[in-house]
Amino acid sequence: MAGKAETDDMKALAQRLVAIIHAALPDATLGQKWNAPSFAVAGRDLITLNLPPKGGQVRVIFHRGAKAKDTDTGARLIDEPEGRLTWPSDQRAIACFKLGEDIDGDWLSRVCQNWVRAAALG
Repeated sequence: MAGKAETDDMKALAQRLVAIIHAALPDATLGQKWNAPSFAVAGRDLITLNLPPKGGQVRVIFHRGAKAKDTDTGARLIDEPEGRLTWPSDQRAIACFKLGEDIDGDWLSRVCQNWVRAAALG
């Protein structure tokens, strides 16, 4: 089980990620999904944080909403040449941010904007 200091650090990391995403997507609505911060655009949840109970990292889940169908076509929703995302499916990607690591806010902002743009087309 995570200690109080680690829990506080995880909250601070999550708050920093929320601030970066909110700045990148000023028109997005911040709400709660799965007991974590989630961003919706035009009423559609597209980016949700995942705060594991055992700590260590915060995951940013890029998805296309609860009703989106996962595909395995090999055609990922966005191009992300840096290779920092993991892809459970073509329609869902995950970025992991560990405690103590620097956050590349420019990269995260760019990925969020590209994701929202691509998800809006589908």
